[in-house]
Amino acid sequence: MLKFVRLERECKIEIYDSVSSEEILQLEELLGEDFYLFSINFTRIYNIPASLAELLYEHTEVLQKNIKIVVNKSRLSKYLNYIGLKGMFVSKLKDRQSTNPNINVIAIGGSANSSAKIIEILSNIDTTKFAIFLIQHIDPIKDGIFDEILENYVENDILYASEGMDVKVGEIYLASKDRHMTVNGSKIHLENSALKNGARPSISVSFESLSNEYKDNFCGILTCGYATDGVDSLATLKRNNSVVLVQNPDDCEANSIPKQAKNQKIYDYIFNTRDIAFYLRCMSLQYDSFDKWITFLFDEVYTRYEYDFRLYQRDSVKRRVEQFMIKHRIVDIKTFIVLVLFNKSAFKSLFLDLSINVTEFFRDIEASKKMIEIINKEHKHCYNIKIWSAGCSSGEEVYSTAIILNELGLLHKSIIYSTDFNPVVIEEAKNAIYSLERFKKAEEAYAKLGFKMPLENYFETNTKFVKVKEHVKQNVLFFVHNLEKDSVFNEFDMIECKNVMIYFDEELKQNVFKMFYDSLKFGGHLFLGPSEMLPLNFENRFEVYDDINKIYRKVA
Repeated sequence: MLKFVRLERECKIEIYDSVSSEEILQLEELLGEDFYLFSINFTRIYNIPASLAELLYEHTEVLQKNIKIVVNKSRLSKYLNYIGLKGMFVSKLKDRQSTNPNINVIAIGGSANSSAKIIEILSNIDTTKFAIFLIQHIDPIKDGIFDEILENYVENDILYASEGMDVKVGEIYLASKDRHMTVNGSKIHLENSALKNGARPSISVSFESLSNEYKDNFCGILTCGYATDGVDSLATLKRNNSVVLVQNPDDCEANSIPKQAKNQKIYDYIFNTRDIAFYLRCMSLQYDSFDKWITFLFDEVYTRYEYDFRLYQRDSVKRRVEQFMIKHRIVDIKTFIVLVLFNKSAFKSLFLDLSINVTEFFRDIEASKKMIEIINKEHKHCYNIKIWSAGCSSGEEVYSTAIILNELGLLHKSIIYSTDFNPVVIEEAKNAIYSLERFKKAEEAYAKLGFKMPLENYFETNTKFVKVKEHVKQNVLFFVHNLEKDSVFNEFDMIECKNVMIYFDEELKQNVFKMFYDSLKFGGHLFLGPSEMLPLNFENRFEVYDDINKIYRKVA
């Protein structure tokens, strides 16, 4: 979606979520207008189509327009800078780091229909890790019995608040009837002041007092109830950097309180009861090593997002997590984990960082020469040639193979299936745009293959980047495929999977090699990276074609 504002000397343009062909045309019209500065802000966008990259190049480099590009996704920033368009990266994850990993005081406020939610939350957390305050709208005439009910679900001391009571972690305090409950100097005070929002005890009074006392160590939770008590306190909580959780209104029969809180948009998360409890469990966790935190994270990522990084090589994963935290200025591992598990945008950013593989054109010349040898010897007179590039990343090796096939006069009867489980790099590969620096390095490697046609004949070039020509791309197919959980989808003459398996542990390698074996025709060839090798239990199913270049032939 595209929005813009015309100022006196500046045109401010925001593009967010996705970019359609119609919006690219609209942007082209805007850039044709006479402004001193065009500010283009890409929000929640991880990749731009090739046509937009070419449009930005034309107006910045050819027409010399003054264009400032700002992005909030590091992958897009990296891509724009890679092709010479200089996008300034501003991380939005930093703005969402409201979680203090040392939260130890929580309060849950609600009225009608809230008791069952409170019981469900407290039954699923370690209540001994927090001082817990419960504020409900209760009948000023009747004595409360909620303490007796809660005793069936928790082992803590459950106390109706009394004047001067010390606040202690591991105890649960219930607001007493017809009194506001406040805290000052870690002591509870009961006030007989006027009703607030038609209630005494009032959620708002207690929330504001607790937030002023405990600041970012406090978490306020608004659950089910009628009216709006508690909602007007949320601004105070945010000023104090306290955490605000709101029950999903759809989970409540009496939903006025959470619905009004949601409409105010002063909260950290809207959660169902299960996620409120899980969030609090995260706050109570204490692990003595970074590795244990990573194990916990990937177990939960698999449960929540169905992506399995548990079988990835641990040292590599830890390095990328550390780099991610530095890039987004996240200093605490618990804060990082909460962001990833409860913020889909943060997870996607991490996912992209974990799934990027290093690649380049004609990376391994000797292996390319062996591929040429195999194609000439075994496939020159075939009806068709099917090749699978697994873990293709941004496409350089795929297009290298396509260029080799074209030089051998075989591209027209070949299909290269190119897959990666990262949808953003698949789109980058489809764009087929690469930096001039990468192209010049490719020219040096390509010259060693001895082909007559110069490499530049396969690319459109400008002063910033190159683009693979359409006739090279026409027999290349790109789509998302996950080696960890997806299945065989065709039968191939050759499979290329280079420098992917080095990120997997032994169990996952076994599963992937089984898939490759099932996907190859009898006599088909498997190309691996220089640091990878065939597992011992597959040695009777493949013969070594070239041990130095890690090429294997299916024989059984």
